This record gives sequence, C-alpha cells and structure tokens, in this order.
Amino acid sequence: MARLPHIRHTTFAYPRVVHAVRFAASVGILALVFLLAGSTSAAEFPRTTLRLDGAQFRPELALTSDQRSLGLMNRRKAPKDGMLFVFPEAESGGFWMRNTLVPLTIVFFDSRGRVVRRMRMTPCRRDPCAIYDPGRMYRYALELPANDRRPAKRLGPLRRLQQLTASAS
Repeated sequence: MARLPHIRHTTFAYPRVVHAVRFAASVGILALVFLLAGSTSAAEFPRTTLRLDGAQFRPELALTSDQRSLGLMNRRKAPKDGMLFVFPEAESGGFWMRNTLVPLTIVFFDSRGRVVRRMRMTPCRRDPCAIYDPGRMYRYALELPANDRRPAKRLGPLRRLQQLTASAS
C-alpha cells in the first residue's frame, strides 16, 4: 500500500483516505472506458443536407475509409435519415452486417444519384455473415432504418454529391 506522507497514520483517517483514493481512481477508469466506448458514436459522423426523391433530409456521412468500415455497427437504433456512404471512386463490392444490431435497408446509387439497387439487410452477430452486393457499380450507398418507406429512387442535388465525392478518401 502506498504511503501518503501528508496523512496521519491513524487507524481512523488513513484507511478512509486510501479507500477514497481508490474509489476516485475507479471512477476515473470507468469514465475513461465509457469515453472510449462512446468514441464510435454518431458524434464522429458529420451530417449534410441532401434531397431524397426531392425531399430534404440530413443523413450522417461516412466519407473516410475508417468511417465506412465502422458504419452503423454497434448502434441500438439507426438514424432517422440514415447514413450515406460516399466513395471516392465507383465501387462494385458488397456490404455486410457484422456487429450491426438493427435491420436496415440499403439503397445503392450511381454517380448521378440514380438508384442502382435496393436491398433489405438483417443483423449478423457471428460469422459467416451475408454479403449484400448490388451486382452493379455504385458511388453512394444509403443505409436507412428497415421500416423506412421512402421510395429512394433519386439522390441529390448532383452538385452537392460531387462535392462530397471530392472530399471522400
């Protein structure tokens, strides 16, 4: 046990001070754990205003490789306006739902904001997980809550999509 020179070593005060120091350290460690666990929260994802089928909406954005890899993993609820995955180049690969806790609808769009394919995805907690592949090239993928009823046929405006693409990495 560490000695605390400024505390009198009495049978009453010393054990209480040691207990208080240990308690404070435990609280600090717990706070750090919660802070680190929360580092994958929605706060890391910027939002922007776009249009889906002509109606304004504000999806979270996954612009970087790290953001796209994390996506909506470990979230208990999907954002109302979803998450838009923006790729610097046209893509052809699929998405999976590893560690995603809620069912989603994914809509793939080409570089002009036109729908390529829409699919329903189910959560996957252990391998092997299904791969949701549109079977065509796409530039944007929009993950929405599974119960979202918007047709999601057109994404825009085109100029804003081009700006987002230019900032993707």
